[in-house]
Amino acid sequence: MGCIRFAVIGCGFIGRMHAEIIRSLPDTELVGICTAHKENGLALAKQWNCRYYPRYQDALADLNIDAVAICTPTGLHHDVTLAAAKAGKHVLCEKPIDIDCERAQEMIDCCRQNNIRFGVIMQHQFDEPILLLKEAIKNGLLGHILWGASRTIWYRDQKYYSNPWRGTWHFDGGGALINQSIHYIDLMLSIMGKVHSLSAKCRTRLHQIEAEDIGIASLEFESGALGTIEGTTLSYPGLYAELAIFGERGTVIIRNDQLYFYSFQSGPDPSFEMLLNPEKASLLHLDATISDSSHRKQYQDFILSIMKNREPAVSGQDALSSLYLIKAIYRASREQKEILL
Repeated sequence: MGCIRFAVIGCGFIGRMHAEIIRSLPDTELVGICTAHKENGLALAKQWNCRYYPRYQDALADLNIDAVAICTPTGLHHDVTLAAAKAGKHVLCEKPIDIDCERAQEMIDCCRQNNIRFGVIMQHQFDEPILLLKEAIKNGLLGHILWGASRTIWYRDQKYYSNPWRGTWHFDGGGALINQSIHYIDLMLSIMGKVHSLSAKCRTRLHQIEAEDIGIASLEFESGALGTIEGTTLSYPGLYAELAIFGERGTVIIRNDQLYFYSFQSGPDPSFEMLLNPEKASLLHLDATISDSSHRKQYQDFILSIMKNREPAVSGQDALSSLYLIKAIYRASREQKEILL
């Protein structure tokens, strides 16, 4: 297969970023976009010289489309993914995969049954510090992992939640944990493995929303390592997202997608020294602006997965792990007891 022809379904901020990435990559073509907002959709289609589809079913019926990027509210991912798989379109879906684990598994199964490549955006898996950390663990530089911490200490004002689907259980699936914190939770799981048990407290302390704007969880992994999760959108003015991994022979802290700190008993490491950037890592996270560099890397991997008929680096099954954990955190908080997984 040569050029992969995409349609973007959902054209909010994230959908527009996906469209720009598709337009810029050499092996992709933006064939069309789909949004319920006709005026906006027609204007973007003119700007990008592509087609406008008022309904996602119209895009899926177009034989010129090979794949779709699903950038709708989370609660709509399930129906669009199933329809796309049945129409023979490969699927790259924004995080989280869905709001419900059973629905997410149905999405995974449907894509597998129809021989569809199904990827979920977890772009930080492609960040250079994360790749370096995983290689260091593989090479024994940290020894046995003893403890890990995922912290997403951000701020969103009430205007951010004026979008009627944000912070809702039906469309968003929850609040700060499932939407903002999920990336660094996903990173911690990819490094530390399966969780054995957890306890948690989730609360809505500042915003007028249904779901939590702060969540805290205590974990024990199957390896015996311990872990903590802190996620919030109420910490003015917005601080950082951080993954801290503590091993018997060393520590690595990644903050704001940069290598903030490392120390190994074996001494300095040239690869880590090259990436070490505590100044940039310490910049405050003041708004929702994100870099698209790791998104681009994930797109390149997804395109290769289609061309080579292999699983993408972040598959639907991979993305199910973080959803399953976050749903367990919500249950532990609601039932006020420790949950065994």
